[in-house]
Amino acid sequence: MKSNRQLILGMALIAIGLLGMNTIPGISMGGMMGGPMMMDRDDMKAMMNRMMAGQLPPGIDPRDLPDPKSEGARLLNHYCTQCHNLPGPGMHTAQEWPSVVGRMNQRMQMMGGHGMMGMMMDGIDAPNNSELKTVVKYLQAHAQQPIDTSRYSDLDTPAGQAFQNTCSRCHALPDPRQHTAAEWPAVVERMTRNMQAIAESKSRSR
Repeated sequence: MKSNRQLILGMALIAIGLLGMNTIPGISMGGMMGGPMMMDRDDMKAMMNRMMAGQLPPGIDPRDLPDPKSEGARLLNHYCTQCHNLPGPGMHTAQEWPSVVGRMNQRMQMMGGHGMMGMMMDGIDAPNNSELKTVVKYLQAHAQQPIDTSRYSDLDTPAGQAFQNTCSRCHALPDPRQHTAAEWPAVVERMTRNMQAIAESKSRSR
């Protein structure tokens, strides 16, 4: 029984790796539920968190999403939190989101299908084409707005260099004008917490 579990999980992880996940530290067999061919959502999240340790922020509260009661926000929360924490639209630019969503959709379709991966994953839903378009449209509407460096003459100052070195670590360098002076302190505080959480996750995974 144990060897069957290992074989099935190994084949599933190879399939996920072929879709872009190549480093898989510390996967445990102890989380398998419902028999040797079943993994529930909590197990899936735990596995993904190990795979992506130190690469993803801790996620945001659904209530903090832009336009949180919209259909786009609802679908984003429903589908994305099946496997990992809820991402904010500011993680990527409008140009980057379609390919990111396409890659995630491939994985959901594979894990929610009728093949071996679908049999192994319990309750993983995959969006239909209409839902996928709604999610992409929502993410693009609230995406990270990258800076136009030609509009800022002070990026070579100590403050400008600190801004570039810090904020470009996880996403495109943001345009300062996408938030007001009153909004920026809360944004910086949230990003600081994210960086600390990522650093701690990296330390635990070593």
